[in-house]
Amino acid sequence: MDGDTAERLRRIADYEAAVRPNLLTRFLGQVGRTRGFSYVYRYVGPRLDPYLARVTRGQLSRVYGLPGLLLRTTGARSGQTRTSPLLYLRDGDDFVVAGTNFGQLTHPGWTANLLAHPKATVQVGRERVGVCAELVDRETWDRLWPRFVAMYPGYADYLERCGGRQPRMFRLRPA
Repeated sequence: MDGDTAERLRRIADYEAAVRPNLLTRFLGQVGRTRGFSYVYRYVGPRLDPYLARVTRGQLSRVYGLPGLLLRTTGARSGQTRTSPLLYLRDGDDFVVAGTNFGQLTHPGWTANLLAHPKATVQVGRERVGVCAELVDRETWDRLWPRFVAMYPGYADYLERCGGRQPRMFRLRPA
């Protein structure tokens, strides 16, 4: 990893350390788990979150009180740039994201994008980092899934609703 990437990761870690749960975090921990909220937010969130990221100058995690990033991928079929707001975990220097699709029966489009084009960019706070995505193995999935549920309990509900489909989980390694 080059020095510039290491410095960006350090600034991201500083930003993450300042993110604290708030009233919205508690609200989402309750209401966000419902089917109705999931239905509405899967349409509203991809429009609202990039807007909030712009007006807060990248401070999306502070708005929600949860670790959030903007993932920029290349469309699997279109080849166009797509931006997806996602919750994430850190596993060492890596970012880890899970494609729950709010408990839908299909995988979210951004996961197909990463399978087709693993090079992507994440934005956390004001920092952008190039990453290379890899689908995690079952052992890693089993180790990290409880951390996703601990961070946001709605993930447990999504898993119950997705009809036996295991959400795709990706490790995003800084490139």
